[in-house]
Amino acid sequence: MRRPMTGLLVLWLLLVTPAPAHAYVDPTSGSMIVQAILGGLAGLLVLVKILWRRIMGWFKGDSHPSRNE
Repeated sequence: MRRPMTGLLVLWLLLVTPAPAHAYVDPTSGSMIVQAILGGLAGLLVLVKILWRRIMGWFKGDSHPSRNE
């Protein structure tokens, strides 16, 4: 019973203990990452807006959600 607990403790210590990073991330790289994340979210929102009628028709059980009534 002690072996699994010891293994979990060692794994936890390996994951939690920070390793020295010999790297530098400049502010431009950080802003590019933020821009990519925001662009992806904006694209997802546009996709949902475009497909809104189909999505709502799927929830309502409509067989032809793209037709106008």
